[in-house]
Amino acid sequence: MTDSRQLSPAQLIACLDDLLTGRGDEAGDDIPGAELAVFDEDQEVFRAALARHARPDDDPGVIWIRPIVTAAGSGSGLPAFDLAIVRRRALHVTTARQDGRRVVLDLVTGQRAHVQPAHGPQLAVLQDFDTWMTTLTAAQRAEIDALDHD
Repeated sequence: MTDSRQLSPAQLIACLDDLLTGRGDEAGDDIPGAELAVFDEDQEVFRAALARHARPDDDPGVIWIRPIVTAAGSGSGLPAFDLAIVRRRALHVTTARQDGRRVVLDLVTGQRAHVQPAHGPQLAVLQDFDTWMTTLTAAQRAEIDALDHD
């Protein structure tokens, strides 16, 4: 049986931040980052790695994230992403709960989203995105992390 608990908006942001930045439940317990999987009834309709930042909106039911929906191109031998494609997205959440290491979000659309540790192809894309972020200036990274415009 998994340990599941409802999350307040502040707890949701804290749990997402831990998943996105790779912090586990205990000191020294690292996870690789996070991915988003969206389900319509029991059918998966979307899966992508998530960039390492999330932001609550003024509306407490809205969370801003950045799904990494495309593989990197190449720029000078290093990964390169197009922010016109890797745009911020809003999740309109009705309820949120933590289920083990996964955060389960019920969305206003009737879909369910899982934010969970990244693995497989999503982990590889996240690692490429992390490498690409190191090629940017501090100001560019801060602008991307802010999630306040596209």
